[in-house]
Amino acid sequence: MLYDGHSVAPAKRPPLFSPKSVRLRIVLLMMFALFCSAILRNNLGVTIVCMVNATAIERKAPAKSLLLADSKTEECPASTANQSLEQFGYNGELLWDPSLQGIMFSASTFGSVVTLLPSGMLADRLAPKYMIFWPLLFMAVVSYLSPFFANLHPWAFIVSRFLLGMAHGCITPALTSFAARWFVPDERSTMNALFTSGMQVSGFLLGVTTPVMCESDILGGWPLVFYFYATATVIWGMLWFFIASNHAEGNKKISDWEKKYITENVVVKKVQKQTLFPFKAAFSSSAFWAILFVRTNVVIQETIMFAYTASYIRDVLRANLQMNGLFTSLPYVMQIFSKNFVSMLADCLKRRKVMSHTTSVRVFQSISNVGNVFCFLGLAFLADCNHVMLGVTLLIAKNVFTSFISPGLHTSALSIAPLHSGSVQSVTMFCAFILGSVSPLLVGTILQHGSKAEWAIIFIFIAAVNVLSGIFFAIFGSAEVQEWAMPKKIFPAPPKLVVSPPSISRKP
Repeated sequence: MLYDGHSVAPAKRPPLFSPKSVRLRIVLLMMFALFCSAILRNNLGVTIVCMVNATAIERKAPAKSLLLADSKTEECPASTANQSLEQFGYNGELLWDPSLQGIMFSASTFGSVVTLLPSGMLADRLAPKYMIFWPLLFMAVVSYLSPFFANLHPWAFIVSRFLLGMAHGCITPALTSFAARWFVPDERSTMNALFTSGMQVSGFLLGVTTPVMCESDILGGWPLVFYFYATATVIWGMLWFFIASNHAEGNKKISDWEKKYITENVVVKKVQKQTLFPFKAAFSSSAFWAILFVRTNVVIQETIMFAYTASYIRDVLRANLQMNGLFTSLPYVMQIFSKNFVSMLADCLKRRKVMSHTTSVRVFQSISNVGNVFCFLGLAFLADCNHVMLGVTLLIAKNVFTSFISPGLHTSALSIAPLHSGSVQSVTMFCAFILGSVSPLLVGTILQHGSKAEWAIIFIFIAAVNVLSGIFFAIFGSAEVQEWAMPKKIFPAPPKLVVSPPSISRKP
């Protein structure tokens, strides 16, 4: 086995998309795990529009908010402007102002920062299966209790979000470490796209189901969102416990053919001794910094969009609750298809030697960054309540371009240091989450009235971050195993020379 990360698979590989494929079962379970962790962490961003009384902001706003109401009336048609947000269905009972909401969104990110570093290193050295299992079950417990904490006191809810974030910080690095043990290089982009589709499935289902649950009388409406997805997580836990295994060698259902294919091509072996993450060497690597910069870009961008897209659709596009759910979910539907298509395309181009692995990650990541720049500038200057479908189209296009990070950033992160994939994930996410955790606080400070001008500031900032990180990755991004991440070769000890002491002849 050559430790270049790109070994050639057998001429006839066991099919991935087959009912007998254990690789497919594993990647679907990983997708379900990411779906559960994402939906439990991000459900607040969609649910908050029916938890919070939207008119509370106007009641608590200073006198200058009256000028804001006039400006909104001029921007929007009379039929839209004259309808109150309560008539649109935003009639929750909680009185949380934008600044308090920003703290709530940041709390989960701050919690993730606490656990990201140790969880990634432990996942590389221990069994990632259970480092995924137990934190996700803990997230389910917190989700069951979230409605109680929300009604008890805002700061009780903030503490629960912090604890939820701590558990979430353990899961993503462990999933990445788990992926390095199962994803063969020539299938890496495809399997990574399937696995990370859990994020988009969570966004789609939240957008579709949240308005229905909010308007129902079952368990008080919006609390049903927390209860329903916590129960889904418990169901995942039972499947994961009995089906998943840390390595192909330890799976009881896998065929000898598939087991041999995986064990001969993955870099992370069951018998390999895991070494400590080489911090100094990694931070001296331009390829590592390229991942770090783009990861920071993605975390800031998606933290803001996951938390505030529903609020943007409510305040700027002026859509009612049902249309808000539809507009929120459509981008994720398109992203599911686009990310799997472009990832399979990337793997096909690599197998046919049209692109090298490094060229592939640079090209696809550049498409993502450039496309996002134009989408966010369009949202900043063109979309409003008079151009609703343009705004929705730009939101969809934003998610389509973001899907290109699967054969870009994500494939690069799995490739440059397979033996330390969990650590690469946790270290880069730790640094990114430090900045990402501040972004909801800044957004909450800027969005005092939810006006188009306030949103333009946010979108221009995100576009600028895409420009800077995209340029750096296009120059320094890589999919080659870095020298500092190579397995240490163990040479047999030289034979010991046994020197017999000279015999001393005694004189008679």
